[in-house]
Amino acid sequence: MPQANPTQVQKYLKGVNYPARKAKLIENAKSMGADDDVCASLKQLPDMNFETSEEVSQAIGTLSGMQGGLGGQAEFLAQAMQDSLAEVELCELALQKTSNDDIKQFAQHMLEDHSYMESDIEHLAAKKRIALPKDLTEENMSALEKMKKLSGREFDLEFMNHNVQDHEKDVKVFRHYAEQGEDSELMEMAKNAAGVLGQHLKMAQEIAGKLRS
Repeated sequence: MPQANPTQVQKYLKGVNYPARKAKLIENAKSMGADDDVCASLKQLPDMNFETSEEVSQAIGTLSGMQGGLGGQAEFLAQAMQDSLAEVELCELALQKTSNDDIKQFAQHMLEDHSYMESDIEHLAAKKRIALPKDLTEENMSALEKMKKLSGREFDLEFMNHNVQDHEKDVKVFRHYAEQGEDSELMEMAKNAAGVLGQHLKMAQEIAGKLRS
């Protein structure tokens, strides 16, 4: 797929009021008459809130390195970081809302593990000069807002069911990258993370089963 460079993209982002999410950037570019290559490049950006035009250029520049695999690496690391940020937010919420000791222990365990995972992701991203998102995806924000409105057993069930479904997806993604990635360092990180996430999934399944019994 042809890849637009930062200078080409910025021509069609004039007038954007930052911070701006990816959808807003694409909408602005289309209104300015951007071609398919520019729009395709913007669609490959991580679903994050860009604070400045410079952040957009940096992210586009990373995608321009796809010949060396950087595009796929950037997408994988961005997804991994956003998933981890979402897990941290939800676990902190669970510690505030639940009175279930199993869920409290699970949430605390998750917070500790994701702290290490985020450190590994940030280290690799910095080493490879890949910009990471600092906020949640719209999907994750929607899930968080939904759970904020719940309480008691209703919250506990939704929280654990979410963790089962989310970890089933994440384990598959990390295992896939560990086996078929193009960068040895990222493959090793993905392998280790898949093992940790697999443990989280098992714990989530056991607690969810107790709640339903």
